[in-house]
Amino acid sequence: MKLAYHTFAFGGRSWLPSWTLEESIRITKDIGFEGLELGAVRPHGFPEDLSNVQRKKVLKYAKQERINFAAICPTSTNFNIASPIASERNATGKYIVDCMDLAQDLECKIVRVDGGWSVKPFERVDAWKWATEGLAEAAKEAERKGVYLVLEPVNSQRSDVVTSSIEMEKMISNIGSPALKPMIDLYHLHMENENAVKVIQRLGERLAHVHFLDARRADRARAIPGKGEMNLVKILETLNDINYDNWLTFEFWGNDPFAPGKQAVDYFRCHQKQKILI
Repeated sequence: MKLAYHTFAFGGRSWLPSWTLEESIRITKDIGFEGLELGAVRPHGFPEDLSNVQRKKVLKYAKQERINFAAICPTSTNFNIASPIASERNATGKYIVDCMDLAQDLECKIVRVDGGWSVKPFERVDAWKWATEGLAEAAKEAERKGVYLVLEPVNSQRSDVVTSSIEMEKMISNIGSPALKPMIDLYHLHMENENAVKVIQRLGERLAHVHFLDARRADRARAIPGKGEMNLVKILETLNDINYDNWLTFEFWGNDPFAPGKQAVDYFRCHQKQKILI
């Protein structure tokens, strides 16, 4: 397993404080991460902002700092694959394809997607249909480009289409593309009262990506590993049991990327050291 940081720690979900992409890469390396998951949002990775020349410069600098891009993470701001508005669905599909192109240019194989949400007066069944159609088209393009889409279940306070691991598997099965794979975010699983260990065991070798963090239900907080109520040691052991060898991305939102990032790295390294000693 390899540990990555998410650019959401450096801005993109709030105004202040924010760092440039180059500074985010440097800080990520200095803290001790091996990779960076790139939020496809300003000021870091909005595809339209990055020319071919800029993408080459970013990749060169990341390699210089020995940082790999773990995944590209499109956001839901202005983009809903399940929208009743056809132009919004089309724009979302284009945005996902643009993120695939960015992934290719940054030598990254993973693009994270979600199922969107319903908009009244339309019902969830309508949103599910539109999401299925949009993700199926995106998956076809992913097959052509040689990248993978990983479908993230998002908790039911933010989505009502794919909110659980079961719904994620159903959507993936319905679409039936080898380019569409399952991922989990430990925060969302915990908010939906899912047992992360059982989910990981059920998905097994199909699991393609993990957002790794702790969580608390009472205040619905994202937490630094060891500061929440999840049994992360057992979760890491279970990931080892299924021979998971992909990225763990620490997706933490806040105004300080330094202390939380360092604590996440220390937590992960301590577990890995203990595993070697055993």
